[in-house]
Amino acid sequence: MNAAMIDDLVKSLGRTYPEMIASGMYLPGGPPKGIFDDSDRVTVSPEPGIELGFWASTQRFENLFITFLEGFEGEPIYRGSLPYQLKTKMNQTWVKSQYGEPLESGAPYRVPISGMTGGWDSYRFPGMSKSVHVLFKYTVEMEVEGIVFRLNERSHT
Repeated sequence: MNAAMIDDLVKSLGRTYPEMIASGMYLPGGPPKGIFDDSDRVTVSPEPGIELGFWASTQRFENLFITFLEGFEGEPIYRGSLPYQLKTKMNQTWVKSQYGEPLESGAPYRVPISGMTGGWDSYRFPGMSKSVHVLFKYTVEMEVEGIVFRLNERSHT
């Protein structure tokens, strides 16, 4: 996976898995599967540290998760190139210096087993569809643990 492929995925948010495949997009590891047979959300992981989230009933692509730091031992992390001047090693200070003040922020919170997080910040990138927000998830040390490109409006009908 590389920066251009990630950009293509971001531009595909809102499309269905069959539409993405029909357009010639190569997504190894598919079709998307849920943890349980009746899961509302299904995923496909085409590469370590990359996860595509779909709504199960429509197979609509709603979230692109990219993980940079292990949240738990053995968690796959992404080491490839990124679009939009992003880096695989970032912290909150760097994010704010590049993108300004966030649209929304979430306070640190406790995750069972994993412990405390550093919270999150949400942005809309210039030139990107207004229907897409970018969420930066932080560790307690305010390092970027991962980012999520997500649709603002998720349709589950």
